[in-house]
Amino acid sequence: MENNLISTLQNYGLSQKEAKVYLTLLELGAAPASTIARRSEIKRATVYTLLNELKKNGFVSESITKDVKYYAAISPENLLHHLEQKYEAFKAKVPELMQLTEGFTHKPKVQFFEGIEGIKTMYLDLLCSSEPIYAFMGRENTTPELQSFFDNEFIPKRIQLKIPAKVILSDSKESMKYKKSLNNPKKLTETVTICYPAPQEGIEVNIYGENKVMIAMRSQEELMGLILTSKKFHDTLFNIFNYIWRLHHEKK
Repeated sequence: MENNLISTLQNYGLSQKEAKVYLTLLELGAAPASTIARRSEIKRATVYTLLNELKKNGFVSESITKDVKYYAAISPENLLHHLEQKYEAFKAKVPELMQLTEGFTHKPKVQFFEGIEGIKTMYLDLLCSSEPIYAFMGRENTTPELQSFFDNEFIPKRIQLKIPAKVILSDSKESMKYKKSLNNPKKLTETVTICYPAPQEGIEVNIYGENKVMIAMRSQEELMGLILTSKKFHDTLFNIFNYIWRLHHEKK
């Protein structure tokens, strides 16, 4: 349980030790550094440094009683409220930030991503357009952490945003299981299964938006991917997708 909470706080921006100190304070209430160090099993000198950093970033408050400094964790509800405020402030500035990119004649055409968080960032880009997503997908060998992200975060968010998807699956046991899990109109997903050699081993190609193509490798051995911004490349793959899709339905 503690490891899960530490991971959650790390996603918020804390280091592992900062997260451990914050959780310790939630359990203790107000406490001096010596008690925090003993309970968290972190050296006292290090705890002072961590507390100062947490205090600076609004995670911890400080008070003095009888010449002794006591530290207390800021309520998680207050942190959530603060995060929501930051989100809304940033959201309000997005149109202004996007205007800055319009001034460049040479925009980036290829973006590379690595690791679990990089792959997640790629998939969240799929949700920035309300246009349908067209995917070639192999379900095999996807890491458990990414599978959890797809099932519990990405797919529910896509459905919430009412973004439909059409998926061409490779013929495999994992693909059949995936297809069965989406056999519900509310999930806004149409699938066809065909015998073709690729993509496989956790590789996926997504065609989306007006000019984007995402290629993701989701196996533990190769966690990487890229997003290509190219109208010609997008349209070429889209035409190939439509040809295969129509061919499958014509054979029925």
